[in-house]
Amino acid sequence: MAHLLLIDALNLIRRLYAVQERPYLPLADDVAEGTKTQIIRNTENMLRQALARLQLELQPSHALLVFDGRDSLWRKTLYADYKANRKPMPAILADALPGLQQTAQTLGFSSVQQADYEADDVIASVAVRLAQHGQQVTIVSTDKGFLPLLGPHIAIYDAFARQFQTEDAVLQKFGVNSEQLVRYWSLVGDSTNNIPGVHGIGPKGAHDLMALGETLTQALEHPDCHKKLREKILQHKEQIKIFMQILTLKTDVQLGLNLQDMRIQQHANS
Repeated sequence: MAHLLLIDALNLIRRLYAVQERPYLPLADDVAEGTKTQIIRNTENMLRQALARLQLELQPSHALLVFDGRDSLWRKTLYADYKANRKPMPAILADALPGLQQTAQTLGFSSVQQADYEADDVIASVAVRLAQHGQQVTIVSTDKGFLPLLGPHIAIYDAFARQFQTEDAVLQKFGVNSEQLVRYWSLVGDSTNNIPGVHGIGPKGAHDLMALGETLTQALEHPDCHKKLREKILQHKEQIKIFMQILTLKTDVQLGLNLQDMRIQQHANS
């Protein structure tokens, strides 16, 4: 059976880069050329070490680094403030990405980028498709947005904490299971993606509501649903639908790749 690593490339690379950039903040893009070169060289070395460690620790047969598409705007079309709180990628790093992809290639790790989609949607699509065929997939990312994908054939690994995410950890942190996370975040908000949720509904209100039914409709129809809570949800019903759509990862992105295209090329390590 294959074991595929799906690596959230910018999630990994930006964190490695930040370690190099920190001494030069806040003007990292204005540092001397020699310093820029050193930052990039250090990032490349750290990426090489990180990928080698992942290969050693997780023993994958296949791997794919997935980058964000440049024209992925469908979520911002639905909600203009989506990720509006995110800092843009530093110019130094943006210029270095082709070289970093080449670094990964020398270790046998292929890369992919689908213009119209974020890496999350591409990763989710590949992961779900392979899981449906009984293959084992490990998503490498610290992004909690992947947690709804947790299942028997889909694992999520934090390469920095060097640990797998678990259903118990999800329940302990959020008070709901992984299948309920999108609905939960749509109600209480998700600062990572600049989703505000419903004003006045916090974790307790969301937990109380979600305990009444498997869907919001079922919960609202439950006789124990508080009148004021019902009114608040109905007042923001369309907004909640949009938030749920934004926070739900697409699983139907077509890449035109087969499993063989993702096999780690062992000879590249020589």
